[in-house]
Amino acid sequence: MRKLWKIYKYVAVIAVSVLLVDLAVVATFSFYRPKIEKADAIVILGAAINTPALYNRSLEGLRLYEAGKAPLLVLSGGRISDKDISEATYMQRSIGKNTDKPLNLILEEESHSTYDNLKNTKAKIGKGKSVIIVSDEYHLARGVIMAWREGFYPVYWSSPTSTYYKKSELAFYYMREVMAMVAYIPKFIFG
Repeated sequence: MRKLWKIYKYVAVIAVSVLLVDLAVVATFSFYRPKIEKADAIVILGAAINTPALYNRSLEGLRLYEAGKAPLLVLSGGRISDKDISEATYMQRSIGKNTDKPLNLILEEESHSTYDNLKNTKAKIGKGKSVIIVSDEYHLARGVIMAWREGFYPVYWSSPTSTYYKKSELAFYYMREVMAMVAYIPKFIFG
């Protein structure tokens, strides 16, 4: 019985340690912003259509594009159901409503996860490119790490200000992201 209790203690210590390191990684990417140099592409990661998150991510990507940070926008996100438009199409429409300028963009409409976003983006533009990942602040760590995993370099990141979330919603999304990062550990390691 003592031996079993000792094993449980070690497992608990390891689990808590993983969660604390994970939380630190999520927080670091959320609050640290690298100086964005010119990149090959701006990759906007999808979210549910008709949400402030996806709309604001789209506008942040447009802002970076219009500031000359990259000559290409990649709008990445598939459909949640057959009745919906893709997240990429929603982004394209949101961006189109906010600019009259011609844009160089690629729609990646097959993704259903952050893993898919970066894997499918690599298939569209090739690896070894420099990219700027655009997502909500709590989601940046997973997006950037997956971009590195897929061979993009250097990787910069940016997010819109999260004023469209209530504090309780933002806390929920941060905690959900910590759990998602744990679930992504095999993808980070093995692809």
